[in-house]
Amino acid sequence: MFTISGTPTATGTFNYTVTTTGTCTQATAVGSITVNPNSTISLSSAAGTNAQVKCVNTATTSITYSVGGSGTGAGVTGLPAGVTGSFAGGVFTISGTPTATGTFNYTVTTTGGSCTQATATGTLTINGNSTIALSSASGADGQTKCSGTAITVLRIPVGGSGTGAECNWSSSRCKEALQAVCSR
Repeated sequence: MFTISGTPTATGTFNYTVTTTGTCTQATAVGSITVNPNSTISLSSAAGTNAQVKCVNTATTSITYSVGGSGTGAGVTGLPAGVTGSFAGGVFTISGTPTATGTFNYTVTTTGGSCTQATATGTLTINGNSTIALSSASGADGQTKCSGTAITVLRIPVGGSGTGAECNWSSSRCKEALQAVCSR
């Protein structure tokens, strides 16, 4: 018995001929082994586009992946609402405007072909927009006071992705008279 075995590392069609040895007429067997490539995927947009931090309702920068080998398409899981993936001409593109907040770890997986599929991963971090709301007593945001009379304290919490606030005054005299502290 003659055995052909192994694990191919090169792709292509490989023809073979096996011929017996001995003293009489020799016999031959011919055949071929076709080795198809595994699917491949690689980031083809700018470095870092696969790890974006955006605000909700703000368009992402397009993320593109080149699909090759035996891959004929791709799909994606893990994207936030409002962001989708599409395949055309050997390129898988992720784009859109996220409408949900959070950290979204996505995976792009090649499709097609009969060989091993390839994957690529990335992360979209979508922050909520800043919020600010008056939480002081009703009417405290529109006070009328006499000189020398303390104002009602204004409490204005900052939320969402806001990390602080600025106090801007319409009158420099008012700014000098009141000691305002803005903090989260």
